[in-house]
Amino acid sequence: MSGDLNAITFARAEEQLRQEREAFDQLKSKDIMWFYLRLVVGSTSIVLLIAVIAICCYIFLNNKYFPEFVIKAASVALFGDVLGLIVLVWKVILNTGDTKVLAPVTKAIAEA
Repeated sequence: MSGDLNAITFARAEEQLRQEREAFDQLKSKDIMWFYLRLVVGSTSIVLLIAVIAICCYIFLNNKYFPEFVIKAASVALFGDVLGLIVLVWKVILNTGDTKVLAPVTKAIAEA
């Protein structure tokens, strides 16, 4: 009877460890995906901001060739993109308070 109880206890502990390992692996892959997402968003936003700045500067420097509406639209686009990028970087890239810190999830305690 005692042997059966030890086998059941061992099987439960083994299953618990398997589930904890699975949970850790899932958190690890989620952490890796968030890292790549932040990297892609940051890189893309820099490229897009440079493109918007270049187009707006071209419009501002050659303002005699463009109607007043286009010049105002370029001003709004430049201001909106810079403000949007600042908010994006602050909320998504720098604010890591929403992400869970990767740590061991094992609850097994070694008995001495």
